[in-house]
Amino acid sequence: MKQQTSATTETLSKGRTMIDFTGKTIFVGIDVHQKEWQVGQFHGGLVLGNHRITGSGQELIDFLKKRYAGANLKCVYESCAWGFNLQRQLTAAGLECIVVHAGDVPGSDKEKKNKTDKTDAVRLARHHAAGLLKAIHVPDEELQKERNLIRFRKKLVGDLTRAKNRLKSLLKFQGITIPAEMDNSHWSQNFIKWIEKQAAKDSLLKETVELMVEQVKLQRQLLLKCERKIRALMGSEKYAAKSKLLRSVPGVGPTMSTLFLLEVGDIKRFKGFDQLNNLIGFYPGSNSSGEKDIDTGISKRSHRELRTMLVEAAWQAVRQDPAMLNAYEQLTKKMKGNEAIIRIARKLLRRMRAVLISGVEYQKGVVE
Repeated sequence: MKQQTSATTETLSKGRTMIDFTGKTIFVGIDVHQKEWQVGQFHGGLVLGNHRITGSGQELIDFLKKRYAGANLKCVYESCAWGFNLQRQLTAAGLECIVVHAGDVPGSDKEKKNKTDKTDAVRLARHHAAGLLKAIHVPDEELQKERNLIRFRKKLVGDLTRAKNRLKSLLKFQGITIPAEMDNSHWSQNFIKWIEKQAAKDSLLKETVELMVEQVKLQRQLLLKCERKIRALMGSEKYAAKSKLLRSVPGVGPTMSTLFLLEVGDIKRFKGFDQLNNLIGFYPGSNSSGEKDIDTGISKRSHRELRTMLVEAAWQAVRQDPAMLNAYEQLTKKMKGNEAIIRIARKLLRRMRAVLISGVEYQKGVVE
């Protein structure tokens, strides 16, 4: 494939002496796409090249090592749908590589308004050289694969909910009223039989309803299989003790503990509570300028699912733990209940971290 090059990099033509890059540090920004990648190279304030190559980790490695033989190569790309495979491949080949959050990459107004693959690649390389980029955590491959299970469960729950809602909407549209005692989120076998009985009364409606009921049943079976696999994983030697520790904290159940262990990973990778809290997103946002200081509430940057489940768990903790109840009552004297529960959720997160680090189960009624 023909490569695009910048004028500053054409020093390798036939019959000319190649530049010796031995010992030099070359910063490489990679704009990753499905079939092709844009690769910007930067050193000493100069753009050495800006190439379009086939989207292949091995081709990128061969290209960089051939072009900059002996150089110290430091690569960077934004987190994307292609995950961390490229980072692992480059690292295994002896190249340094970090992955950054797209929202953390600085850029001028001109770069944002004239956004192209070329400018993105060079911008990454230039900011990496200036030390302006902060790497996100790259999970080990085993944890990443295990994490897929709890994420797939979330999708199954969503699919099942949508299937139920479609069926209930059809019944409503056809003028079939669901009995009040059955009209809830829990679908019992009696309720499903009632739906089938209503459908049997109308031969024209029967075929559609039966298919929709079958879809609900299949979704429930698939969700059940997924949850069995999750229970087996949490019962393994790797997770059993940690899961038990987390579930000793009031409000934390099997799903919450599983999500926390698989999404957070090794709790000791965080230097302190604040770093963990930054991941979850229980820190205040602000918008200050001059004499104006606007509190925007909790940050929009968060692990949305973990934060939501922690808030739900906090409501349970208030009901189960006297210490949490006392803290909540004191907070509600100064603020609204919805604001107070965020602070309770943060306390709950602190307790979860504490039991995992200490290895000691939580004792109810203990005040911080």
